[in-house]
Amino acid sequence: MSKRPSIHREYQRQLILGWITSITYWMMSLGTIMFALGLVYLLYAVVFAGLDSQQYSAQDVVRIRGNLSLAGNALLLGAAFIVIGLAWNYLEEPLIGVILLLLAAVFYWGLPLLIGQFGTLPTPGTLRDFALERIRNVAWVIFPPGLLLTVFVSLAHAIKRLRYGAGLDQSLRFGTDVAQQQVQRRFLGKCWQLPYCREYVRVRCPIYHARRTCWREGVGCMCEEKTIVAALKDARLSDDPDKNARYIPHNKTLSRWELKQRCNECVIYNEHQRQKYQLVAPLTVGAVVGAAYFFRTPLQGQLLHLLGMLDSLLARFTLSPAQASEGVFKAAAQTSEIAALVLYVSAVIVVLSYSLRTVELVIFKWKL
Repeated sequence: MSKRPSIHREYQRQLILGWITSITYWMMSLGTIMFALGLVYLLYAVVFAGLDSQQYSAQDVVRIRGNLSLAGNALLLGAAFIVIGLAWNYLEEPLIGVILLLLAAVFYWGLPLLIGQFGTLPTPGTLRDFALERIRNVAWVIFPPGLLLTVFVSLAHAIKRLRYGAGLDQSLRFGTDVAQQQVQRRFLGKCWQLPYCREYVRVRCPIYHARRTCWREGVGCMCEEKTIVAALKDARLSDDPDKNARYIPHNKTLSRWELKQRCNECVIYNEHQRQKYQLVAPLTVGAVVGAAYFFRTPLQGQLLHLLGMLDSLLARFTLSPAQASEGVFKAAAQTSEIAALVLYVSAVIVVLSYSLRTVELVIFKWKL
Protein backbone atom coordinates (compact mmCIF):
# COMPACT_ATOMS: atom_id res chain seq x y z
CA MET A 1 0.00 0.00 0.00
CA SER A 2 2.88 2.37 0.75
CA LYS A 3 4.32 2.10 -2.76
CA ARG A 4 1.23 3.41 -4.55
CA PRO A 5 1.38 7.00 -3.22
CA SER A 6 5.09 7.23 -4.06
CA ILE A 7 4.45 5.88 -7.57
CA HIS A 8 1.60 8.34 -7.99
CA ARG A 9 3.78 11.25 -6.81
CA GLU A 10 6.57 10.21 -9.16
CA TYR A 11 4.07 10.04 -12.04
CA GLN A 12 2.79 13.53 -11.20
CA ARG A 13 6.34 14.82 -10.96
CA GLN A 14 7.27 13.40 -14.35
CA LEU A 15 4.04 14.80 -15.81
CA ILE A 16 4.81 18.30 -14.48
CA LEU A 17 8.39 18.11 -15.75
CA GLY A 18 7.07 17.04 -19.15
CA TRP A 19 4.70 20.02 -19.24
CA ILE A 20 7.50 22.40 -18.30
CA THR A 21 9.75 20.92 -20.97
CA SER A 22 7.02 21.30 -23.60
CA ILE A 23 6.36 24.89 -22.52
CA THR A 24 10.06 25.79 -22.69
CA TYR A 25 10.34 24.30 -26.17
CA TRP A 26 7.37 26.41 -27.25
CA MET A 27 9.06 29.42 -25.64
CA MET A 28 12.23 28.71 -27.62
CA SER A 29 10.24 28.47 -30.85
CA LEU A 30 8.31 31.66 -30.16
CA GLY A 31 11.47 33.37 -28.95
CA THR A 32 13.33 32.44 -32.12
CA ILE A 33 10.59 34.00 -34.25
CA MET A 34 10.49 37.19 -32.16
CA PHE A 35 14.28 37.38 -32.07
CA ALA A 36 14.60 36.94 -35.82
CA LEU A 37 11.89 39.50 -36.65
CA GLY A 38 13.29 42.09 -34.26
CA LEU A 39 16.86 41.55 -35.42
CA VAL A 40 15.99 41.74 -39.13
CA TYR A 41 13.99 44.95 -38.65
CA LEU A 42 16.74 46.62 -36.61
CA LEU A 43 19.52 45.50 -38.95
CA TYR A 44 17.53 46.88 -41.87
CA ALA A 45 17.19 50.19 -39.99
CA VAL A 46 20.94 50.32 -39.29
CA VAL A 47 22.30 49.11 -42.62
CA PHE A 48 19.79 49.73 -45.41
CA ALA A 49 17.16 52.28 -44.37
CA GLY A 50 19.42 55.33 -44.68
CA LEU A 51 18.08 56.90 -41.50
CA ASP A 52 21.07 59.26 -41.18
CA SER A 53 20.58 60.68 -44.67
CA GLN A 54 16.93 61.71 -44.40
CA GLN A 55 15.16 64.58 -42.69
CA TYR A 56 12.20 63.64 -40.52
CA SER A 57 9.57 65.68 -38.79
CA ALA A 58 9.25 65.47 -35.03
CA GLN A 59 6.16 63.29 -35.45
CA ASP A 60 8.00 60.89 -37.76
CA VAL A 61 10.92 60.70 -35.35
CA VAL A 62 8.58 59.70 -32.52
CA ARG A 63 6.86 57.12 -34.74
CA ILE A 64 10.12 55.58 -35.98
CA ARG A 65 11.63 55.49 -32.47
CA GLY A 66 8.46 53.76 -31.30
CA ASN A 67 8.81 51.13 -34.03
CA LEU A 68 12.48 50.65 -33.23
CA SER A 69 11.67 50.32 -29.53
CA LEU A 70 9.00 47.74 -30.32
CA ALA A 71 11.45 45.74 -32.45
CA GLY A 72 14.08 46.05 -29.72
CA ASN A 73 11.64 44.78 -27.09
CA ALA A 74 10.70 41.85 -29.34
CA LEU A 75 14.42 41.14 -29.80
CA LEU A 76 15.11 41.21 -26.05
CA LEU A 77 12.02 39.20 -25.14
CA GLY A 78 12.83 36.62 -27.82
CA ALA A 79 16.40 36.34 -26.50
CA ALA A 80 15.04 35.89 -22.97
CA PHE A 81 12.68 33.09 -24.11
CA ILE A 82 15.53 31.33 -25.91
CA VAL A 83 17.82 31.58 -22.88
CA ILE A 84 15.13 30.21 -20.56
CA GLY A 85 14.55 27.27 -22.90
CA LEU A 86 18.26 26.56 -23.20
CA ALA A 87 18.78 26.80 -19.45
CA TRP A 88 15.99 24.29 -18.75
CA ASN A 89 16.59 21.77 -21.52
CA TYR A 90 20.38 21.91 -21.85
CA LEU A 91 21.41 22.84 -18.32
CA GLU A 92 24.39 20.48 -18.14
CA GLU A 93 25.71 21.06 -21.64
CA PRO A 94 29.15 22.65 -21.12
CA LEU A 95 29.13 24.69 -24.34
CA ILE A 96 25.80 26.50 -23.84
CA GLY A 97 27.16 29.03 -21.36
CA VAL A 98 30.31 29.63 -23.41
CA ILE A 99 28.25 30.15 -26.59
CA LEU A 100 26.04 32.69 -24.82
CA LEU A 101 29.11 34.59 -23.62
CA LEU A 102 30.55 34.64 -27.14
CA LEU A 103 27.24 35.82 -28.57
CA ALA A 104 27.11 38.61 -25.99
CA ALA A 105 30.54 39.78 -27.14
CA VAL A 106 29.45 39.55 -30.79
CA PHE A 107 26.33 41.66 -30.25
CA TYR A 108 28.04 44.27 -28.08
CA TRP A 109 31.39 44.70 -29.85
CA GLY A 110 31.50 42.49 -32.91
CA LEU A 111 28.45 43.90 -34.67
CA PRO A 112 29.60 47.57 -34.54
CA LEU A 113 33.04 46.50 -35.80
CA LEU A 114 31.45 44.51 -38.65
CA ILE A 115 29.18 47.40 -39.64
CA GLY A 116 32.16 49.73 -39.60
CA GLN A 117 34.04 47.46 -41.98
CA PHE A 118 31.39 47.83 -44.70
CA GLY A 119 30.17 51.37 -44.07
CA THR A 120 30.02 54.15 -41.54
CA LEU A 121 28.86 53.76 -37.99
CA PRO A 122 25.79 55.74 -36.87
CA THR A 123 26.18 59.29 -35.65
CA PRO A 124 25.51 59.40 -31.90
CA GLY A 125 22.00 60.51 -31.01
CA THR A 126 20.44 59.63 -34.38
CA LEU A 127 17.72 57.12 -35.15
CA ARG A 128 20.27 54.80 -36.70
CA ASP A 129 22.35 54.92 -33.53
CA PHE A 130 19.19 54.26 -31.51
CA ALA A 131 18.52 51.13 -33.60
CA LEU A 132 22.09 49.88 -33.14
CA GLU A 133 21.85 50.36 -29.38
CA ARG A 134 18.69 48.23 -29.32
CA ILE A 135 20.68 45.41 -30.94
CA ARG A 136 23.63 45.82 -28.59
CA ASN A 137 21.30 45.56 -25.59
CA VAL A 138 20.89 41.85 -26.37
CA ALA A 139 24.29 41.35 -24.76
CA TRP A 140 22.88 42.33 -21.35
CA VAL A 141 20.17 39.69 -21.68
CA ILE A 142 22.41 36.76 -22.60
CA PHE A 143 25.66 37.64 -20.77
CA PRO A 144 24.48 37.05 -17.14
CA PRO A 145 22.79 33.69 -17.93
CA GLY A 146 25.84 32.68 -19.96
CA LEU A 147 28.11 33.44 -17.02
CA LEU A 148 25.83 31.62 -14.56
CA LEU A 149 25.50 28.57 -16.82
CA THR A 150 29.27 28.41 -17.33
CA VAL A 151 29.89 28.55 -13.59
CA PHE A 152 27.08 26.11 -12.78
CA VAL A 153 28.22 23.51 -15.30
CA SER A 154 31.82 23.79 -14.11
CA LEU A 155 30.88 23.35 -10.45
CA ALA A 156 28.38 20.57 -11.18
CA HIS A 157 31.01 18.77 -13.23
CA ALA A 158 33.54 19.11 -10.40
CA ILE A 159 31.04 17.79 -7.83
CA LYS A 160 30.34 14.75 -10.00
CA ARG A 161 34.06 14.15 -10.28
CA LEU A 162 34.36 14.36 -6.52
CA ARG A 163 31.63 11.76 -6.06
CA TYR A 164 32.20 9.36 -8.95
CA GLY A 165 35.80 9.85 -10.02
CA ALA A 166 37.41 9.19 -13.37
CA GLY A 167 34.83 6.72 -14.62
CA LEU A 168 32.86 9.63 -16.06
CA ASP A 169 35.24 10.28 -18.91
CA GLN A 170 36.80 6.97 -19.87
CA SER A 171 36.20 3.23 -19.97
CA LEU A 172 38.81 1.32 -17.97
CA ARG A 173 40.42 -1.81 -19.30
CA PHE A 174 41.84 -3.43 -16.18
CA GLY A 175 39.79 -4.50 -13.18
CA THR A 176 36.36 -3.35 -14.28
CA ASP A 177 34.94 -6.78 -13.44
CA VAL A 178 36.29 -6.66 -9.87
CA ALA A 179 33.86 -5.62 -7.15
CA GLN A 180 34.89 -3.63 -4.11
CA GLN A 181 36.30 -5.89 -1.41
CA GLN A 182 36.00 -5.97 2.37
CA VAL A 183 39.53 -4.89 3.17
CA GLN A 184 41.09 -2.62 5.78
CA ARG A 185 41.03 0.57 3.77
CA ARG A 186 43.24 3.60 4.09
CA PHE A 187 42.60 6.96 2.45
CA LEU A 188 45.26 7.57 -0.22
CA GLY A 189 46.80 4.28 0.76
CA LYS A 190 48.83 1.84 -1.29
CA CYS A 191 47.18 -0.42 -3.84
CA TRP A 192 46.63 -3.21 -1.30
CA GLN A 193 44.90 -0.73 1.04
CA LEU A 194 42.30 0.27 -1.56
CA PRO A 195 38.86 -1.38 -1.98
CA TYR A 196 39.69 -3.41 -5.11
CA CYS A 197 42.52 -5.47 -3.62
CA ARG A 198 41.44 -9.13 -3.45
CA GLU A 199 42.44 -11.23 -0.45
CA TYR A 200 43.40 -14.37 -2.39
CA VAL A 201 45.75 -12.31 -4.59
CA ARG A 202 47.16 -10.18 -1.78
CA VAL A 203 48.50 -13.13 0.23
CA ARG A 204 50.58 -14.17 -2.82
CA CYS A 205 51.42 -10.67 -4.08
CA PRO A 206 55.09 -9.62 -3.87
CA ILE A 207 54.07 -5.94 -4.05
CA TYR A 208 52.05 -6.37 -0.86
CA HIS A 209 54.84 -8.22 0.94
CA ALA A 210 57.31 -5.55 -0.19
CA ARG A 211 54.93 -2.81 0.99
CA ARG A 212 55.19 -1.10 -2.43
CA THR A 213 52.51 0.13 -4.86
CA CYS A 214 51.68 -1.41 -8.21
CA TRP A 215 51.65 1.93 -10.07
CA ARG A 216 55.19 2.66 -8.90
CA GLU A 217 56.41 -0.77 -10.02
CA GLY A 218 54.53 -0.73 -13.34
CA VAL A 219 52.94 -4.14 -12.76
CA GLY A 220 49.99 -5.33 -10.72
CA CYS A 221 47.24 -7.87 -10.18
CA MET A 222 44.80 -6.20 -12.57
CA CYS A 223 47.05 -6.08 -15.63
CA GLU A 224 49.22 -9.19 -15.00
CA GLU A 225 47.43 -11.27 -12.38
CA LYS A 226 48.96 -14.62 -13.36
CA THR A 227 52.47 -13.20 -13.28
CA ILE A 228 51.87 -11.59 -9.88
CA VAL A 229 50.34 -14.72 -8.33
CA ALA A 230 53.16 -16.94 -9.63
CA ALA A 231 55.94 -14.59 -8.53
CA LEU A 232 56.20 -16.01 -4.98
CA LYS A 233 56.14 -19.67 -5.99
CA ASP A 234 58.94 -21.47 -4.09
CA ALA A 235 60.02 -18.08 -2.65
CA ARG A 236 61.06 -17.61 0.98
CA LEU A 237 59.56 -14.38 2.26
CA SER A 238 61.50 -12.22 4.65
CA ASP A 239 60.28 -10.15 7.57
CA ASP A 240 62.04 -7.23 5.93
CA PRO A 241 59.75 -5.83 3.21
CA ASP A 242 62.68 -4.36 1.29
CA LYS A 243 64.13 -7.83 0.77
CA ASN A 244 60.83 -9.06 -0.67
CA ALA A 245 61.01 -6.39 -3.38
CA ARG A 246 63.31 -8.65 -5.43
CA TYR A 247 60.36 -10.93 -6.17
CA ILE A 248 58.37 -8.24 -7.95
CA PRO A 249 58.14 -9.33 -11.62
CA HIS A 250 58.91 -6.20 -13.61
CA ASN A 251 57.81 -6.17 -17.23
CA LYS A 252 60.87 -5.57 -19.45
CA THR A 253 59.03 -5.67 -22.77
CA LEU A 254 57.03 -2.45 -22.28
CA SER A 255 58.33 1.09 -22.21
CA ARG A 256 57.73 3.36 -19.20
CA TRP A 257 55.07 5.21 -21.19
CA GLU A 258 53.25 1.95 -21.98
CA LEU A 259 53.44 0.90 -18.34
CA LYS A 260 52.01 4.26 -17.30
CA GLN A 261 49.16 3.88 -19.81
CA ARG A 262 48.24 0.55 -18.26
CA CYS A 263 48.05 2.17 -14.84
CA ASN A 264 45.91 4.98 -16.24
CA GLU A 265 43.35 2.38 -17.33
CA CYS A 266 43.37 0.39 -14.08
CA VAL A 267 40.51 0.51 -11.58
CA ILE A 268 42.87 0.48 -8.58
CA TYR A 269 44.96 3.41 -9.76
CA ASN A 270 41.87 5.39 -10.70
CA GLU A 271 40.44 4.80 -7.23
CA HIS A 272 43.70 6.26 -5.90
CA GLN A 273 43.25 9.26 -8.21
CA ARG A 274 39.65 9.71 -7.11
CA GLN A 275 40.74 9.86 -3.48
CA LYS A 276 43.50 12.28 -4.43
CA TYR A 277 40.89 14.53 -6.01
CA GLN A 278 38.77 14.31 -2.84
CA LEU A 279 41.75 15.76 -0.98
CA VAL A 280 43.00 18.33 -3.49
CA ALA A 281 39.62 19.74 -4.56
CA PRO A 282 38.57 21.02 -1.09
CA LEU A 283 42.08 22.41 -0.58
CA THR A 284 41.76 24.24 -3.89
CA VAL A 285 38.37 25.66 -2.92
CA GLY A 286 39.73 26.77 0.44
CA ALA A 287 42.80 28.36 -1.14
CA VAL A 288 40.82 30.32 -3.75
CA VAL A 289 38.10 31.47 -1.34
CA GLY A 290 40.64 32.27 1.37
CA ALA A 291 42.80 34.30 -0.98
CA ALA A 292 39.73 36.10 -2.32
CA TYR A 293 38.67 37.04 1.22
CA PHE A 294 41.97 37.97 2.86
CA PHE A 295 43.39 39.77 -0.19
CA ARG A 296 40.11 41.23 -1.46
CA THR A 297 41.24 44.88 -1.37
CA PRO A 298 44.35 44.53 -3.58
CA LEU A 299 42.62 41.95 -5.79
CA GLN A 300 39.65 44.26 -6.38
CA GLY A 301 42.11 46.99 -7.32
CA GLN A 302 43.85 44.68 -9.76
CA LEU A 303 40.49 43.66 -11.22
CA LEU A 304 39.59 47.31 -11.87
CA HIS A 305 43.01 47.81 -13.43
CA LEU A 306 42.47 44.84 -15.75
CA LEU A 307 39.05 46.16 -16.70
CA GLY A 308 40.61 49.51 -17.53
CA MET A 309 43.19 47.77 -19.73
CA LEU A 310 40.43 45.82 -21.48
CA ASP A 311 38.48 49.04 -22.04
CA SER A 312 41.57 50.66 -23.55
CA LEU A 313 42.16 47.67 -25.82
CA LEU A 314 38.58 47.70 -27.06
CA ALA A 315 38.66 51.48 -27.52
CA ARG A 316 41.78 51.13 -29.67
CA PHE A 317 40.05 48.84 -32.16
CA THR A 318 36.57 50.38 -32.09
CA LEU A 319 35.44 52.32 -35.14
CA SER A 320 33.20 54.76 -33.31
CA PRO A 321 34.65 57.91 -31.67
CA ALA A 322 31.79 57.95 -29.18
CA GLN A 323 32.56 54.43 -28.04
CA ALA A 324 36.30 55.03 -27.88
CA SER A 325 35.92 57.11 -24.74
CA GLU A 326 33.40 54.73 -23.19
CA GLY A 327 34.97 52.62 -20.46
CA VAL A 328 32.20 50.07 -20.34
CA PHE A 329 33.64 47.54 -17.91
CA LYS A 330 35.42 49.88 -15.52
CA ALA A 331 32.55 52.36 -15.46
CA ALA A 332 30.09 49.57 -14.66
CA ALA A 333 32.30 48.28 -11.85
CA GLN A 334 32.74 51.75 -10.33
CA THR A 335 29.04 52.66 -10.48
CA SER A 336 28.46 51.48 -6.92
CA GLU A 337 30.02 49.31 -4.23
CA ILE A 338 27.38 46.65 -4.87
CA ALA A 339 28.24 46.52 -8.59
CA ALA A 340 31.94 46.20 -7.78
CA LEU A 341 31.22 43.46 -5.22
CA VAL A 342 29.02 41.51 -7.65
CA LEU A 343 31.72 41.76 -10.31
CA TYR A 344 34.40 40.63 -7.84
CA VAL A 345 32.34 37.67 -6.60
CA SER A 346 31.61 36.63 -10.20
CA ALA A 347 35.31 36.75 -11.01
CA VAL A 348 36.10 34.65 -7.93
CA ILE A 349 33.49 32.06 -8.93
CA VAL A 350 34.92 31.83 -12.44
CA VAL A 351 38.47 31.48 -11.08
CA LEU A 352 37.25 28.82 -8.64
CA SER A 353 35.50 26.88 -11.39
CA TYR A 354 38.50 26.85 -13.67
CA SER A 355 40.82 26.04 -10.79
CA LEU A 356 38.75 22.92 -10.11
CA ARG A 357 38.75 22.08 -13.81
CA THR A 358 42.55 22.42 -13.81
CA VAL A 359 42.80 20.07 -10.82
CA GLU A 360 40.48 17.67 -12.63
CA LEU A 361 42.63 17.86 -15.77
CA VAL A 362 45.82 17.14 -13.85
CA ILE A 363 44.41 14.26 -11.79
CA PHE A 364 41.94 12.59 -14.15
CA LYS A 365 43.39 13.34 -17.59
CA TRP A 366 47.12 13.61 -17.04
CA LYS A 367 46.94 11.17 -14.08
CA LEU A 368 49.60 12.96 -12.07
